[in-house]
Amino acid sequence: MQKKLIAIMTLSMFLLSYMALTPIVANIYNSFPNEKLENIQMIVTLIPLFSVITMFLCNPLSKKISMKNIGIIGLVLITLGGAFTYIFHKYIWEIYLSSILLGLGIGLVNVISSTMISYYFEGTEKMKVMGYQSIFVSVGGTLFSYFSGLLANINWPYSYLCFFLALIVIVINIAFLPNDKLQKETIAKEHLPKRIYLLGIISILFFISINVFNTNIAILLENLGYKSDTSGLITAIYTLIGLFAGFILNKVVKTFKTNTLTFACLLAAIGFFLIATQQIVLIFIGAAFLGFAFATRNPAGITFSANMTSEAKSALAIAIFNGCGQFGCFLSPYIINYLSNLFNSNIVTTFIVSGIFMFIVTIIHLLLNPIKKEDLE
Repeated sequence: MQKKLIAIMTLSMFLLSYMALTPIVANIYNSFPNEKLENIQMIVTLIPLFSVITMFLCNPLSKKISMKNIGIIGLVLITLGGAFTYIFHKYIWEIYLSSILLGLGIGLVNVISSTMISYYFEGTEKMKVMGYQSIFVSVGGTLFSYFSGLLANINWPYSYLCFFLALIVIVINIAFLPNDKLQKETIAKEHLPKRIYLLGIISILFFISINVFNTNIAILLENLGYKSDTSGLITAIYTLIGLFAGFILNKVVKTFKTNTLTFACLLAAIGFFLIATQQIVLIFIGAAFLGFAFATRNPAGITFSANMTSEAKSALAIAIFNGCGQFGCFLSPYIINYLSNLFNSNIVTTFIVSGIFMFIVTIIHLLLNPIKKEDLE
């Protein structure tokens, strides 16, 4: 079981690997001066959009091929995505293609790593392992964002070299994971509870707001006179705080119970307002708030989703939760930018609008909470 845990955790390090792009948005924007900001932000948002495709393919695939091989296919796609832009980056469409490959790969890795936890672990042990996963997700996101920022000081395409780490994890997964497939449904007409779909809709709203950090923080910092390494450091704080969140996830869930996800939304709203102050210390604190909110909501939400249904349907439930969130990431710049433009087309306004939007999501979560006590176990 220890070898399985090691393999799953190293696989989980790639769930936030797309954070490598967050510190270099401003660099890419400067390299394509004739492109609109939305077109540059699409380099980031295409990743979650295409990850949705493979997230929903993961459930039927896991009945035909092993979970191990699904994870390896995802890692291969991530490697190819990184290699493509490192070699080809003259035209914007080449970077888009890289984002598509990254999205397809991350989608597979995202669902299958969480599905393996639900498959191999039960009860309180499952939540404990989900906490471990949150830690490794945060470590991965921190490494990708921090080293991406450093490599961007040479030239921003060098940041894509980070994705070559997938080659090491491929070897670990080949060595440590068995070729287990998910069992086929024993109840032919089993339906997912409507609560899963409601949770998915709220996930769309949550990620519409929180993805603003990924697509705008580098531009805000550049406007304040900071370079990509500072952006990489703040992004690293966003992901690094997930280490702490992972260690205390069980305690957070025991404290807030069915309102755990509501608490995460409120914390994220406060984080946006802190960043909007434009004070560097408060920006760091705001990034930490956002990171803690994300690192709490994601593993807890995945566990709640899996617990809402049977083991055979858990991959699909997780795919709905994650897939809706990733779709929200794609919608983020279009909706938040539109709302921001109604007031003032300013990067600071974008963060204020995101904070207001997230506060509204908090209220929605509180009033329509789809989580029940039985989902906590």
